[in-house]
Amino acid sequence: MIADYLITNFTTLILLLVLCVTIFTDRGLKIPSARLFNLAMLLIFILTVLEYLNAMCSGETGYIPQALSLNDRIRIRLITGTALYVLRPFIILLELIVLVPGRKNRILLTIPAVLNALLFLPSVFGARFVFWIDGNNRWQATPLKNTVYLVQLLYVSALFIFSMIHFKRHNYNLSIILCTIVILAFTIAFLEYKNLLTGYVTSVTALCVLTYYLYLTSVYKQQLYQENIEKEKQLANEKMELLRSQIQPHFIYNSINIIRTLIRTDKERALETMDDFSDYLRAHFRSIESDDMISFEAEIANVKAFLALADADHTREIRVVYDLRETNFRLPQLSLEPIVENAVRHGIGEDGGTITIASFREGDSVIIRTMDTGSGAPEVIGSGTPASAGRESDRLAVGIANTRKRLELLCNGSLEIHITPDGTTADIIIPAANREAI
Repeated sequence: MIADYLITNFTTLILLLVLCVTIFTDRGLKIPSARLFNLAMLLIFILTVLEYLNAMCSGETGYIPQALSLNDRIRIRLITGTALYVLRPFIILLELIVLVPGRKNRILLTIPAVLNALLFLPSVFGARFVFWIDGNNRWQATPLKNTVYLVQLLYVSALFIFSMIHFKRHNYNLSIILCTIVILAFTIAFLEYKNLLTGYVTSVTALCVLTYYLYLTSVYKQQLYQENIEKEKQLANEKMELLRSQIQPHFIYNSINIIRTLIRTDKERALETMDDFSDYLRAHFRSIESDDMISFEAEIANVKAFLALADADHTREIRVVYDLRETNFRLPQLSLEPIVENAVRHGIGEDGGTITIASFREGDSVIIRTMDTGSGAPEVIGSGTPASAGRESDRLAVGIANTRKRLELLCNGSLEIHITPDGTTADIIIPAANREAI
């Protein structure tokens, strides 16, 4: 019996296997509503079993159950036939649910399928206003049996319309796939209605589900491609903003002048400052050339290079406290350095003060916390939007806003800044779920 079932449903089972393998292959893409297609596959498989049992009890298969009486076979045909008529519309309904937004709209769409089910279910109990099996095990029906075809065609038409509306901004060449689905569905329904070609509804349904899934994945991959292009454009713009906000002439000229002075007074310290200046420039230009994440230790090295330059002339006392309890993770280049720079220029200011840099885990995230003992500059860092506080404030505001965007784009991270009379606290939050970051 099993061998006969496999031979009878060979085409449908192969289509289901192809769909199963395709969904499994695309699991990394996280195709929306892939679970609904898994449910559709299960329903189609159930249909093949029901169809085979129905055909077996009617004597249309190679295997005839001699152990079953005529009444048993009639009863099985009533149950399986009713189940087939009830379940078929729900397969196309599942594909519609993928597209139609809103719970209310989805509930409305289920009404035709539910009404169709209510129409056919009484047949199990002997009602004869839709279909029945007579005493000679022959199938009989009234014109109401066509309701199932009308509901399916209604759903196919709705699927075509919603798909065209939902994906109207995408390549219309993909609409050929939708047209193929509609033509197949209408053709097989018409042929079965005319009794010209029967027994292929489930196979065609499986083909339509497979085709529609391929259509959705094509559109989804196209969306991902466009999103990646937009992301690359945005990152390119962010790089230019980074270049303008981080590499400022004033700081470079000031560093060069300090080095020049030190060459005359302290050559050894001049060499150290020159190394810090070189590291500072290298880090910034490297961030322009690449979006690769770097280790936290490397970012701390960038911070130390900046702090050494900021304190090179000893005009103020900059005290730095490191409390690094978590270091084994990665983050976007120059994520922390602009925060520290803001703490030096607008936190402790010209009077000097203490900057604390800490890193630790909190729940599923890594927190990099920067605290200073100054009053901060709300107009610069409160919202990350430049304000009328002079060119230097504008430059730092752009840098803070840029840092927020790059954290979000590159590792789904965030930046939170809190200003109090006792100082400013800036938290860089990197989700531990981001495997690229940690």
